[in-house]
Amino acid sequence: MGYQAYQPPIDTKHYSNLAIVLTFIGFCFLSYFVIYQITQNKQQRSLAKELSVGLFASLFLSSGTLFSFLALGLFF
Repeated sequence: MGYQAYQPPIDTKHYSNLAIVLTFIGFCFLSYFVIYQITQNKQQRSLAKELSVGLFASLFLSSGTLFSFLALGLFF
């Protein structure tokens, strides 16, 4: 019974693809948020909708940034 090397749940060769896809999805949410802010009046806006779209945009953009750093070999 010997020790086994750690195997990450995501293979390292997929980091760059994940970075691109997650960042793209984050920018889609971000653009939807900006368009929503520009086209709606203050009286028609919904705080819950703004917060949920902002949350998803920030989660996808931060995950994309994390995988970009990992793909470039920047480990903090």
